[in-house]
Amino acid sequence: MPELNYQIKAELNTTPSAAETWSDLGVMMKNISQALNEVLYQATYLSDEGWGSSEVTGGQYMVTFTGDKKVGDPVSDYIFSDAVQYAFGEARKTQLRLTRGTKTITWEVTLANITDAGGDANQPNAVTLVIHGNGKPTFGTVV
Repeated sequence: MPELNYQIKAELNTTPSAAETWSDLGVMMKNISQALNEVLYQATYLSDEGWGSSEVTGGQYMVTFTGDKKVGDPVSDYIFSDAVQYAFGEARKTQLRLTRGTKTITWEVTLANITDAGGDANQPNAVTLVIHGNGKPTFGTVV
């Protein structure tokens, strides 16, 4: 059975400067795209007669969400607050938690490319958010 995207629970800490408040990104987001932005070391050795080799030496987790702005939703209100959307540095840092079945992955993250995109007059305000992982994630299980 394939994993369906709605089976991935994505939560954002919407109170990073206080006690954690995990709010569900799934209330406003409709699409999730995950990637490891991998760092490669590439080399061509004389003995390989011109053929190259690659090693993955690092990476950074990145996830892109698209959805609808929902005034009153904790995630939407947090991301699109003046204190986050129009600020930089520490104001854009929080934590992301993904739950898949009984496994969880939690990252320190930076919110980037916050796009309050708009759209047709009779449609919801389409939004985009790219989340960049900062450092190694923490792996856990749901009890």
